[in-house]
Amino acid sequence: MTIHSGKFVFLVLLLMGCRSPSPSSDPVPSDLEPGYTPGTAEECRRLHAALFEDAATITASQPPASFEAPHLPLEAGLNNRLRAFLERQCYKLPGWSGEDGVHLTGTPTQGSSHGWVRVWYSPEVSAWLQRGRPEKEVPEQAIIIKETFRPIGEAKEEGGVFKLVAWQPMIRRPQDSRDGWFWSDIAQDEVRHGVVACSRPPMAWTSSETLRLDNCRPFNGFGYQVCLRCHASQRDFTFAQTTHLPASTGGTRARTQTIYDYRRVWREADAQNPDNHYDDYKNQPASTYIAPHPDRDTIPLALGGANPEFVAQYGLPADESAPSEDIPRFFDHVFAKAPQQQPDTFLTSDQCWSCHSGVGHIAQGLAGAGSLLARDGELAEGTPRYADVSSYGEWSVSMMGLAGRDPIFRAQREWEAHHREDCADDITDLCYSCHGAAGQRQLRLDAPSRKFDHAMVSALADAPDGKYGALARDGVSCSVCHQMSGKDLGTPASYTGNWTPTAPDDVQGPFSADVRADPMKRALGKTPSGEGDRSQVVKSSALCGSCHVVKLPVRKVGSCTNERFFFEQATFLEWRNSSYRVNDAFVKDEGHAGATPQRCQDCHMPKSFAGSPLKKKIASIEDTDFPTASIPGAPDVHMGVELVERTPYSRHQLNGINLFALSMFAQAPRVFGLADYDYMSNQHGEPTRLQMKTALLSGRAFADASAAVEIGVPTVNGDHLDFTVKVTNKAGHKLPSGVAFRRAFLEVSIEDDSGGTLWASGRTNGAGAIIGHDGEVLASELDTLAPEPHHQVITREDEVQIYEERIADSNGKLTTSFLGLYQPLKDNRLLPTGWKSTFEPLLENGKLPEGLAPHGVDGDPDYPADGSAACGCDVVTYHVPLSAISQHARVRARLHYQAIPPYYLRDRFSVPLPDARRLYQIASHLDTTSATSVIPGWKLPLTEAVRPSREVSGARR
Repeated sequence: MTIHSGKFVFLVLLLMGCRSPSPSSDPVPSDLEPGYTPGTAEECRRLHAALFEDAATITASQPPASFEAPHLPLEAGLNNRLRAFLERQCYKLPGWSGEDGVHLTGTPTQGSSHGWVRVWYSPEVSAWLQRGRPEKEVPEQAIIIKETFRPIGEAKEEGGVFKLVAWQPMIRRPQDSRDGWFWSDIAQDEVRHGVVACSRPPMAWTSSETLRLDNCRPFNGFGYQVCLRCHASQRDFTFAQTTHLPASTGGTRARTQTIYDYRRVWREADAQNPDNHYDDYKNQPASTYIAPHPDRDTIPLALGGANPEFVAQYGLPADESAPSEDIPRFFDHVFAKAPQQQPDTFLTSDQCWSCHSGVGHIAQGLAGAGSLLARDGELAEGTPRYADVSSYGEWSVSMMGLAGRDPIFRAQREWEAHHREDCADDITDLCYSCHGAAGQRQLRLDAPSRKFDHAMVSALADAPDGKYGALARDGVSCSVCHQMSGKDLGTPASYTGNWTPTAPDDVQGPFSADVRADPMKRALGKTPSGEGDRSQVVKSSALCGSCHVVKLPVRKVGSCTNERFFFEQATFLEWRNSSYRVNDAFVKDEGHAGATPQRCQDCHMPKSFAGSPLKKKIASIEDTDFPTASIPGAPDVHMGVELVERTPYSRHQLNGINLFALSMFAQAPRVFGLADYDYMSNQHGEPTRLQMKTALLSGRAFADASAAVEIGVPTVNGDHLDFTVKVTNKAGHKLPSGVAFRRAFLEVSIEDDSGGTLWASGRTNGAGAIIGHDGEVLASELDTLAPEPHHQVITREDEVQIYEERIADSNGKLTTSFLGLYQPLKDNRLLPTGWKSTFEPLLENGKLPEGLAPHGVDGDPDYPADGSAACGCDVVTYHVPLSAISQHARVRARLHYQAIPPYYLRDRFSVPLPDARRLYQIASHLDTTSATSVIPGWKLPLTEAVRPSREVSGARR
């Protein structure tokens, strides 16, 4: 909307008399900041008008978004105009109301939200305040500017110094967003020295620092949650008040803080050198004054050159070029529209980030229930450290939060679409119904005839499909799970990502009582509620089942014709057919729960940290524990936001044991657009463990708890040493579970007294391929016709027990295509405890359908076909010739896991496609050799057992 200049001049002239009897149009000299050239009234009028031009005009004045500058042009344009307005000190013109001086926000006992500030109000705000702050009547074109100061030395004493370091303006533009304000945080460097962001030098594997991405988050925007996390608790989103204004402009003088005249305490030298006392900020990019986090060096970065063993294994040349980069996550920005516009059902996670992050609570510090941090040992003696257990903090580094940026998924989708070009559009749309669920679903809501296109994930903010790209890059985001309705949940109608969303204003949570909805309703136009059965949706495993049951059409090679359907993955159904089943509003199997009931959420959303139960608030927002912010004549600012502490408090850890993909994100975060720290919880080297480090440690702990290995008593029988190895699945589903190409395998070795290996089954090379006695890769590793068979007895080193699902295509060749699962050849994945072949709720024509039943296990009693309950285990007998192990001393058994085994990667690399090449670039540089790698030797150790081999019952030793 274009400003009416005559109206503005009239207001200025009207209020000038209240401010000063002087007819001059110049700012009051005592208010000017040294080092700035004040604007004239006419110049400031133009700069003011520029702030309120319509969105289209401002956007047109900006260059379009680019990968180097992906900021939404409207927001970038407004911020540029604000910088000019501030540089000319236009907010100090007569007619504006400025507070008497610098004061501390908050209280000494309750903490401070913004430190030392001085606030300025435009004539529109002043008039609104004089009218008693009538709700929902903040005028258009209102501006509030908060100057923030840094005390130098003892600023409270005579001769002390307050230095201006930043401005935090609020610009009233109700036509552009739900809350109606443009928010900004502009450092003095931006205005005085042009330092606006950290740089991104060209990425190179040989330069470790270029693999990291500094948090170049724009500190401005619509729906800017850094500000809204507190301001949404107040009606009209502002704490504006007359308390500290001079009496001549309506000040009440009922001050809660001591006021310091910042002009009085400035030294004369500051007028001559405006950068005095500012050396640690002046002319420095952000990365140089944000301290490196202590955890940065404990996460290995990718290798400076391709792993030669990896390169040799796949017969491809080393590719040392930099892979293509994703748009940085902090530019995924779909905010709530203005009330008069049609609302989007889904918003990006940055709209949830700030309130649900691990920022230290202003009043409670790092240890309080409102901080969403958990005590995590010490950085040093007497210096506690914390882990971010906030919803956003843990979700953001989970495979749910990273699903839309997953390079393995992208290579798989690309391969499927390439090999079935006639239905490539349908394939891509189907894939993104889970991996980019919010983007795919919002597109379906907006344009039902359109299908999601993979190019959308690279769409910039101002592109026609930019909204859908940002939502898809956000993965399985906050709004996906919390706006999934209960309609058909837990039934086949909801599988394969076919769930039904709630209404745009409806958010479902786990709590049925004491839900404080006002802040979210004000800021996002969404009302959180868990009343009645609504709280059961996010508590039920059926919610997880909507994407963790994938039933896909079976098609011949190259064909788009459906022959039948096959369960490509069925983790939720595996859980239902186990002793862990929990019946609820959406799961009603056999009329009772399993013998040891646990929901998906009980494992993947734990309620404790380091063994201690958590008791936390669900958000860190402006609530009753914040410093007093009472405003004369206005309702209590904290009314309706008395957050209660929740116990149990469920963490959004949401990880399994795919530490292969997680290592890619951790070792080359810049490739995926990930800053290696979160601005809210640990940007300044605070004692908060980096979220990615917590995720890797949590995944490691998850792996440790997923299985157990037990070695039976070794026995000499004739000229052989016999023993058993029992593997027990401790997960609530098959192990492995999920996509069909994952596998676990046993490495069993016999050692001498010094630990030397005499005999081994299941050894691997440095690239994770299983090798035999001669060190050569087993034929079954790369065979395209037959997998390694299931074993009940192993006698040779080239026989290995591999727990996996292998399927042939219509040509009889082993395949990793999700749409070519034509003929099952092997499925000996470890069953969950309590699994039954006759589980009635899942039977089709009297038997379990393909994809749910074991295959190729040759009558092994550990995979019962008679309807009896499975032990959730497998026992393998080893029959080893003594001639090969005459000096045997012990038996060692290890269970390993691979999320992307060699045969899978071979298939992806077989066709030179862009995402396949990108996966090769990343995987070949993955550090699997350093002491801190969680996947040493391209495998994830799950469990291990050792037993002396001389505990024999036979006579011969």
